[in-house]
Amino acid sequence: MTHWLYPANTKFYDVLGAFAEKETFWPISSKVAVDDTVYIYLAAPHKQLGFVCYVKEIGLAESAVLDKVRPFFLKAPEGSKKDKLFMKLKVSKRIALDKGSLLSLEFLKPNGLNGMLMGPRKLENNPALLTYIQGVTG
Repeated sequence: MTHWLYPANTKFYDVLGAFAEKETFWPISSKVAVDDTVYIYLAAPHKQLGFVCYVKEIGLAESAVLDKVRPFFLKAPEGSKKDKLFMKLKVSKRIALDKGSLLSLEFLKPNGLNGMLMGPRKLENNPALLTYIQGVTG
């Protein structure tokens, strides 16, 4: 089982609404596998981890999940030339959004988060950050 940190842009997608559903579909942009853990990092204005999820399915065609994800787009997505693949996520923990959260950018940086979070990161490549996140999320 691998642990991933995935960023979520709240300016383009209603992430909170999408993760309120029983199942959530998210684009795959890493070598994620079934039963992996995905931590969702919410961009500004939240700037903190918002969800801990487990991967239930992978390799779902964009065309198969588009009707389920379309309602959450705040701005129209840019068209792509090929059908993106999605994963089905099940939320195991919702993290309270709080400026003083131990999972905010303010605390993640000194505990191993380097640089800007522009795409998914395999946390096994950053043991200090993985240990910190697991310690806070239980």
